[in-house]
Amino acid sequence: MSIRHFDELTKKALHSWEKRGTVVVLEEAQKITFNAMCKMLMSLEEPNELEMLRKDVAQVFQAMLAFPINLPWTTFHKGLKARKRIENTLAKIINERRRVIEYSNEHDLLQFLLSGEQSSDGPLLPSLTNKQIHDNILTLIIAGQETTANAITWMVKYLDENQDVQETLRDEQLKIKETSRASSLTVDDLNKMSYASKVVKESLRMASIVPWFPRVALEDCELEDFKIRKGWIINIDAKAMHLDPSVYQDPTRFHPPRFHELSKPYSFLAFGTGVRTCLGMNLAKYMMLAFLHRLITTYRWESMDSDLTLEKRALFSRLKSGCPVRVVRCQTSSTN
Repeated sequence: MSIRHFDELTKKALHSWEKRGTVVVLEEAQKITFNAMCKMLMSLEEPNELEMLRKDVAQVFQAMLAFPINLPWTTFHKGLKARKRIENTLAKIINERRRVIEYSNEHDLLQFLLSGEQSSDGPLLPSLTNKQIHDNILTLIIAGQETTANAITWMVKYLDENQDVQETLRDEQLKIKETSRASSLTVDDLNKMSYASKVVKESLRMASIVPWFPRVALEDCELEDFKIRKGWIINIDAKAMHLDPSVYQDPTRFHPPRFHELSKPYSFLAFGTGVRTCLGMNLAKYMMLAFLHRLITTYRWESMDSDLTLEKRALFSRLKSGCPVRVVRCQTSSTN
């Protein structure tokens, strides 16, 4: 998926926000990121297919947090049914692509997995079964959609609460918009977004979308007199690190300029670190930057709910309200 495609998706979505006036950011961001992931992974763009698949994926996601009781009225049972529908949908897409693989011009993950592209060392990658491809695609959709959509929601919330940051960001983005020669954003445009990049990092630090992540101890060790045995599963508390005053001065303040200086090693864990760093890190950053640019240069918004209560049953840190906002177009903005 090109930056241009995500940019066009964002512009179209924001235009619909303007028409409706009040929207729930989380719900809308989930639609944008879902459509983007489906385009990137398997070039799926048909609106009705996307909407049906999105609803089924949402049911699977809810079932992941439900009690595993397989009775017809339970969330878990509905999730199993939805997963079966997803399997059928993806099997149809995969089989059709297999049939025309030699003639397909698609440049997506599905094409790569099916064609077994030759590595730099020469041998072809091992072929994958439909189930393996299905599982990879579903995992990437859920992981990529939910985390990025939640990050976008928190950014909108924080910028609404910090108007000074919002105006500084708007100044930077308007300058980029004025100097850009293309109607759609380019990678060069995104690389110029110095302050916006800090806004993204500060939002991820404050929200800690993935508040903790597991790791396996590779050897016996001791941490502050606590003995950890090889093979133990250890949960790394990213949120505690991000809000530690010994690591970040005034940690509860939303202050993007703190990232003018390099962070201490292992202090910023929004995407994990080391060899297990999130594979979609750069894509997620680009998506957030593109969204910020279109929102801040074209619209102003007002939060309709100041409640910061978190959803109790959620894999990721998410606002219970979903962040409802009222959106209006800036008087000086154009449609591009």
